[in-house]
Amino acid sequence: MPVSGDPVWLEDVLRPALGNRLKTLPGWKDSGVGGVMGDIFGVIWHHTGSANATAQSIRDGRPDLPGPLSQLHIAQDGTVTIVAVGPCNHAGKGSWAGLPTDNANTRTIGVECAYPKDVNNQAERWPDAQIISMRDTAAALTKHLQVPVSHNISHKEWAQLGPAGFRQGKTDPWNLDMDWFREEVQKDMDGFVFPGEHPPIAAPPPVKRFPEDWTDRELMVEILRQLRGPTLDGWDQLGGKSVVDKLAGL
Repeated sequence: MPVSGDPVWLEDVLRPALGNRLKTLPGWKDSGVGGVMGDIFGVIWHHTGSANATAQSIRDGRPDLPGPLSQLHIAQDGTVTIVAVGPCNHAGKGSWAGLPTDNANTRTIGVECAYPKDVNNQAERWPDAQIISMRDTAAALTKHLQVPVSHNISHKEWAQLGPAGFRQGKTDPWNLDMDWFREEVQKDMDGFVFPGEHPPIAAPPPVKRFPEDWTDRELMVEILRQLRGPTLDGWDQLGGKSVVDKLAGL
């Protein structure tokens, strides 16, 4: 049966998974933008746009959008703060299988992650402490909701990649491969990670850059590697020869 209604259970569910990494904002049990949560489909993951964004700023909202902006906030040091339990202004326009188009605020739990430090760097590495708390939070919520790990989606997926296509230009969370993240969450749920024994998690692969964005040096290095092999001493596939030497021998 689906879990319905405001998630007043957030602290009870997250505390065993997070321990003292979990905090609560005063008044969280009475906070929301109005209305009541329906059947909860899953979780939408966001980044705040700045590592300096606090749980209180998520509660307060912005001049153009009243808060709270999500139920949860995750800081760079891994601290998870419960901000609200009622519907929050986090999803906006979008679509996804199992959710009503442009109407996910009452059907999903929003998580805002304080990121990045450099607002111009879309490939910034996520701090280990933060990504581990994100994973642990996702695993605990997914288990409680009794939904598959695929019910953790990114704001970008909701905004651009659902059945209704492009609905808004959201691209967050930057530099977070959601397939990789869902795999890590599934590992946690399957028991490969135990409380208090969290191995370092490698950052997801950086955002791919198109050749037109390369520096002159990066372009020259790539040309050399294509001609002479990854280590510049020939291609194994070509018998240890460069492309030019192999062609010359044909």
